[in-house]
Amino acid sequence: MQRVLLVSGDRQLIAQVKQALEATSTVMSADPAVDNVEDVASQFQPQGVLVDSDVRMGARTAFERLSSIRAWFPDLPMIVIGNEAGAQLILTAMRAGAQDFLDRDAAEDDMRNVVARHIASGRPRSAAASHIVTVLSAGASEEDGDFAVNLGAAIAAARPRDGVLLVDLGLPASNAAISLNLDLSFRVREAVKEMSRLDRALLDSALARCPRSGLYVLPLAIHGEADTWAVNVHDLRALLEICQSLYDVVIVSCGPFSQQEELLGLPGEGALFFLPCNQRFTSIKGAAEMLRFVRQVRSGEGEPVLVVHEFAPGMAPDAAGIKSAVGAAHAIELPVRWHQLAESVNRGEPLSLDASTPYAQQLSRHLEDLGLVPRLAAEGERMQPIKMWARKLLGVLP
Repeated sequence: MQRVLLVSGDRQLIAQVKQALEATSTVMSADPAVDNVEDVASQFQPQGVLVDSDVRMGARTAFERLSSIRAWFPDLPMIVIGNEAGAQLILTAMRAGAQDFLDRDAAEDDMRNVVARHIASGRPRSAAASHIVTVLSAGASEEDGDFAVNLGAAIAAARPRDGVLLVDLGLPASNAAISLNLDLSFRVREAVKEMSRLDRALLDSALARCPRSGLYVLPLAIHGEADTWAVNVHDLRALLEICQSLYDVVIVSCGPFSQQEELLGLPGEGALFFLPCNQRFTSIKGAAEMLRFVRQVRSGEGEPVLVVHEFAPGMAPDAAGIKSAVGAAHAIELPVRWHQLAESVNRGEPLSLDASTPYAQQLSRHLEDLGLVPRLAAEGERMQPIKMWARKLLGVLP
């Protein structure tokens, strides 16, 4: 049996939670208005904490109450229970460090599954926001979407225990379905409608997931649909904030929304922005204009990393010339021919997952340098244990 501490003074909620979890968990309740919750916890030794969003702790805001409880239990999964009253409470809970959110009227099966999953994972969520990585588009270039898919697949494959989500805002449709060979059905529009009850369990079950990399995909629009993608930019920002709180890495492929200041202002200081570019002068010109725009909107908060797709090595301008023309402070070069990218998209197999390609190797190295994926041991270091065992077996001295 699992041990769950419920922080609440609401007798009806306490009875409801105990009934829902009685087959799988022992539930101990503690009311901060009358109990020393930390003392109760030290005796009970819970494996997870459920918190009533309306718990009484003096004249404090919901954020202050939830943050205080999170500080009491920094090493335990924390799930907040509240009324279905819009996205604001969910955002508050996640910002305070909650790992998930349950509606007060959630079905018993849903409550059991969410609690069991988080206790089993044993990975408490920090109050600090997760990585949000933005891929901008200076024009209608398909390569921008290709890069976002390859970026997401590479990060997800390198972090198999983490949740990595690609939010594809490409129009008139998301190319991720073809690039990853996925059947996309749950879109931004549905997510916005369900925003007041969004949690990780709901999204994980609704989103398409790449079987090779583990990347989740949330598209704005799907091929074959028309005029079904319209969404208020403020709702879109709120949705991205919720996703950022639920997943470890959220990659936002902005597409035509690349100049929406509401979205560009979402990531915090030092957040990563990528700006794909190729050797066409139209792409170079667009990238230079986009870079100037981002500098104005996010003054002093860092600037995008220019990503140069080198479709034709030897052709002018080269990567150094493009970086100079755009005026970028940071640039990475991904050596790939156009036909290689096209073939990988048509096959539904991201090029970044083929470790034998220079594209995947260079992208992996850059992501390690940027701290987005774990740094692998150098080839020589990986060979040391093998050499040591070989010497022991053969009796060869160094």
